[in-house]
Amino acid sequence: MKLHLVKPDLIYYEKYNDMMSEWCASKTQIAPWFLDSTIMSIDEFAQFVRMLDDCEHGIVDKNFSATSSYFVMDENDRLIGATSLRHYLTVEGFLSWGHIGYGVRPTERQKGYAVQMLKMMLEQAKKKGIYKVLVGVHDGNIGSWKTVEKCGGVMENVVHIENDDEPIRRYWIDIEPD
Repeated sequence: MKLHLVKPDLIYYEKYNDMMSEWCASKTQIAPWFLDSTIMSIDEFAQFVRMLDDCEHGIVDKNFSATSSYFVMDENDRLIGATSLRHYLTVEGFLSWGHIGYGVRPTERQKGYAVQMLKMMLEQAKKKGIYKVLVGVHDGNIGSWKTVEKCGGVMENVVHIENDDEPIRRYWIDIEPD
């Protein structure tokens, strides 16, 4: 099934809460970074959408990068997951997670959606003039590192970061300019 990116918006409030309810019940890792909020009230969700819009436009703490964030929908208008692209790397981003984060809700995993998501985000990176992309994944998340490798990722190293028990595999993906 073909996926597409949408900007977070209030129209996705119920779909977001449905996805996050499923994700929290599964007790599996939630990614990318902005999906750290569980079920929210409509007012909290509106603040969340504004925060993501601010992040995209560089209205962020100087320790963080401007970031474009997307929900990922399928052809049936089901919220499959989410993804984000950091417009540039901070020192912390360079030493750990890199440019792109993505996550697929638990019931939609192992259907090839993560590869589609990462390829869409590589296109977004290209549009922003980012031709060398760093992607970090937990070492134990075999599905995720296989996704990165299918998309041309070449592993550079494995790092350990503070407050994370699991090592991170760091991959570089080169993108050909047009």
